[in-house]
Amino acid sequence: MATLFPALTIQRIPSKESFDWEKYEGSSSITQNPSSKCTFCKDIDYQDSDELVICKACGIVTERPLDMGAEYRFFSSDDKGGGDPCRVGAPTDSRFSDSSLGTIILGIGHGGHGTARGTMMRIRRFHTWSMFPYKKRSLLQVFEQMTLAATNHGIEQRVIELAKDLYVQLVEHCDKRGLSRASVVASCIYSALKMINAPRKPKEVADMFHLQNAQFTKAFKDFQCVLAMAKQKGMLSQATIIPSQLSTTHAADYISLPLSKLPISRNDMEILRNLCIRISEVAEAEELSKENMPPSLASAVIAYVLHRCGYGSITTSDISTVCDVSEGTLLKCLRRLEQSEDILQKVFSASSNGRFTLNAKKSITAKSS
Repeated sequence: MATLFPALTIQRIPSKESFDWEKYEGSSSITQNPSSKCTFCKDIDYQDSDELVICKACGIVTERPLDMGAEYRFFSSDDKGGGDPCRVGAPTDSRFSDSSLGTIILGIGHGGHGTARGTMMRIRRFHTWSMFPYKKRSLLQVFEQMTLAATNHGIEQRVIELAKDLYVQLVEHCDKRGLSRASVVASCIYSALKMINAPRKPKEVADMFHLQNAQFTKAFKDFQCVLAMAKQKGMLSQATIIPSQLSTTHAADYISLPLSKLPISRNDMEILRNLCIRISEVAEAEELSKENMPPSLASAVIAYVLHRCGYGSITTSDISTVCDVSEGTLLKCLRRLEQSEDILQKVFSASSNGRFTLNAKKSITAKSS
């Protein structure tokens, strides 16, 4: 055997120390050694961007370290080499544990006669149907309906994901019949918006799914009851936040959305928003308009601030339209705020950081920080 394989007779020197993988996992010698210099201009200031080490002084690409991430590269079906060079599988979803790891049969793009292609497409269709059980397929349809309605009304993705989790919890622990699917989905969206401190009015959420207010209110009460009973019986962990544990909304929560719909200068938007929030907090703390609901108080605060900050061209009718509040309610609440002018004027003149002031011409100014 030694004559056939001479390398077997070579005595190997045992390694005294193991290979230091932590030291090797550094992205490059330049990033590990800050004292390294650019080979062109001898500068030591580098920038890592797009998997490249670039010298900030001369712009020379000094090094191209290895990409240690996943290979998502796939531009189109016309990519050279044929096939999909991506080495990353399809994303998995914990809500579809029975189907996330299923196989996918691709269609025949080229070659073969018409009968073979038609047969393969039918097999692919049957396989797709069998991948999802009936319950998971109906759950996927609900998620698609929820995503479409929420996206069309400007709701961000994290709210949609929270609403999906709430719907899954409801389906697992709800044994009540008679609730329409659309009203339950609307309840999930409404609760998810409150969880991220960006609530919307029940009427606005009901209109997203073409529901009546009474229908939505009844479904939301049942939605709260089911999750509260599930947590009380120990079916949900104590760390799980349910809608019945959320705090009530305040007028400050209904400021940002309607204010963004008004013709306000981009430079003044953030300043006006902070002013409205601070005035609404003072109005609620002093109970200046305790008869009004938070959305009504928010619309009155917006009108109060805009008319005193150089935006008199924006009428109360415009504000009531974007806030979805009747103009009579807005004027009544605004009148109560104007009766406490001495209390609210202190918000303009004195603030915690001294950033906002109101000059004699009633135009907003911002002090340089």
